[in-house]
Amino acid sequence: MATLTAHKIIEAGLTGSSTAANSGGDEFVNSGIEFLKFRNADADTYTVTVTAQTTSVKHQNYGTLTKSNITKTVAQNATMLMGPFKQNAFNDANNKVQITYSGTGCCTNMTVEVLYLDQQ
Repeated sequence: MATLTAHKIIEAGLTGSSTAANSGGDEFVNSGIEFLKFRNADADTYTVTVTAQTTSVKHQNYGTLTKSNITKTVAQNATMLMGPFKQNAFNDANNKVQITYSGTGCCTNMTVEVLYLDQQ
């Protein structure tokens, strides 16, 4: 498992911040404004799962609500974006979001980036 660093998108742009997806999973510190960008340059399809840490919340008007993991497929030779991730639902005890990957031969040619927008 690798800890990914978030990169700020600024007016002038951002290049070269992707890293290889780790077949054992990845994580990043989440402040609630980050999102993920995946690029699958492989001929295989992979599944990305972002783990929900809080799976059940009691709401005064709606009763018990369930928060599921986010699971998305990254098709062959495709790009996919996910996020942002609510801190109360996705942060673990270390304020990190946990990401896992699955698929045959995962993740030979897939990259991941953690990005956030300049809030100024």
